[in-house]
Amino acid sequence: MRKRNFILLALFSLLIVLGGCSRRNASQKIITTTVNTYKEPIQSVVGDKYQVESIIKSVNVDPHSFSASSNNAKQVADSRLIVANGLGYDDWVEKIVAANSQEDNMIDFSRDVLKKDNGDNEHVWFGVKNVQKLSRAVYKHMAKVDPKNRTYYQANFKEYYLKLNRLIQREKALKKYTAGKKAYVTEPLPYYLLKDLDVTIANQHFAKAIEEDTDPSIKDVKNMETGLKNHKVSFLVVNKQVTSGIITKMTTLAKKHHVPIIYFTETLPSDLGYYSWMDQNISQIERIVKE
Repeated sequence: MRKRNFILLALFSLLIVLGGCSRRNASQKIITTTVNTYKEPIQSVVGDKYQVESIIKSVNVDPHSFSASSNNAKQVADSRLIVANGLGYDDWVEKIVAANSQEDNMIDFSRDVLKKDNGDNEHVWFGVKNVQKLSRAVYKHMAKVDPKNRTYYQANFKEYYLKLNRLIQREKALKKYTAGKKAYVTEPLPYYLLKDLDVTIANQHFAKAIEEDTDPSIKDVKNMETGLKNHKVSFLVVNKQVTSGIITKMTTLAKKHHVPIIYFTETLPSDLGYYSWMDQNISQIERIVKE
């Protein structure tokens, strides 16, 4: 897991206290998600009953090094539901939730819904079936805390679940072309998507080092360079939100040797919802393997 740039303990303590002191006697019509990735899945379930707001809204913000503000703490304190990714990806929210006694109103997607443990790949949203499970969990939670609208939430959940099924069917069709192929990734961002497509990540040690902000070993670098030169992989996946000298070197080498490059973002562009974003991700792979 990438090293986190934590803010000073004293500052963070002040932040969460401010959040706790600022709780308003409002109707709690806000639902908070730490990253915008989950805004559409949640909003699709709660419909017009609640407004879903994400704290991290831009692809220009690195969730791994994000520092919450006092306004973020106030938002969490006043939320009817808080959805976090978990597995250390956004653990700053856990302290704010605890300071405001909001534990019962929090869903930790990775741990509570997917039953994953520390050390598992944290980029769980790249699995469409995972997001279907999240939408179900949101429906169940909202039906419990707002039972008079249970039928409404259930109908919305079923509609969105079926919409996501269209992406899953696309993946199944694409798997005829991708099964057994290998890919390089600059970090293990698309792990769940590639797994669903039966694509093997052939440079796991290299990718893990980049994710943890450490230098890949000389052996891993040489193996990847050789692989790109000799077309041992079908494509290279690059996280557009992370740049470094070694990543630039590998993308340049891939271009030189005509290895297709796929660019993914870690969080969603502000003009896209989850469905359209994943649809585009799948389309990028589809175009390459069907050429």
